[in-house]
Amino acid sequence: MQTSPKPRWSLAKIAVVVAVVGALVFGLVLGLLEYQNDSFPATTKPFGDYAAVVASEFNGTEVYFQIEWTASGNYTPLYAQITSDTDIANSPVCLLGMNSISKGQTVDMPFAVAGTTSALADVNLAVAVRANSNMSEFTIQYQMGQVEAQPGNILPSTFACSAQNQNPAI
Repeated sequence: MQTSPKPRWSLAKIAVVVAVVGALVFGLVLGLLEYQNDSFPATTKPFGDYAAVVASEFNGTEVYFQIEWTASGNYTPLYAQITSDTDIANSPVCLLGMNSISKGQTVDMPFAVAGTTSALADVNLAVAVRANSNMSEFTIQYQMGQVEAQPGNILPSTFACSAQNQNPAI
């Protein structure tokens, strides 16, 4: 009596392969979304060609910038973040919620730091900007030198960036 050969792929094996492939695809999609949401455009342009920091404060837990837009043209600041290679001044990437910006317009940008400290030495403000005329995007960066904490409250702003609120409204 001749027996028929067993199928090479059982239903259980197929389910395992589908689950593994599905998990890999899901991980890649999540990784791509995280990369797109947390990465700044690779093209950088001088901060001073587009904006000026007209005020900045640090109170030990927050870093505040007030920037004035100095460029003429049709631009939109998209999102911002402060980072540091040597300090605890690292914030989430925060959407600015703007549709455009005009020359002379000021924007308040307070950022919570990762902990409490009396001084910061190496803080960088990065702002992603879109040129609305051709939809290209670039990053402008402002480097802050040594700053000592001055106790007090940061002035209230329509913009707030913290780990709990990454979608502020302006």
